[in-house]
Amino acid sequence: MAKIVVLVLSGPEATFRVASGLGFAAVAHDQGAEVRVIFFADGVRVPLELDRYPELKARMEALKERGLLPAVCRRNLEVLGQPTELPGFDVHYIGQDLVRASEEGFTVLSF
Repeated sequence: MAKIVVLVLSGPEATFRVASGLGFAAVAHDQGAEVRVIFFADGVRVPLELDRYPELKARMEALKERGLLPAVCRRNLEVLGQPTELPGFDVHYIGQDLVRASEEGFTVLSF
């Protein structure tokens, strides 16, 4: 079984790139892969601005319908001065998750 981290580094204005990553995560999950979705760096702005980007919001809902709870880097939100409470997202410090995923043999795909 494939093990994949979809690492969203792009902000919401890169709609096509972000939508591609979220869509890929859904397809990989449907194919039986173990999938983790992480918003990191500029990507942490995506959950903050979903209401402005209906396509991204729809893709996010599709992930949640599959039981995937995306993670958002708390440190990046703090640096940007943004709220760290985001309902529907697992907000925490991501560094250890990325190291652990590498140790566990996950392939990291960035979008």
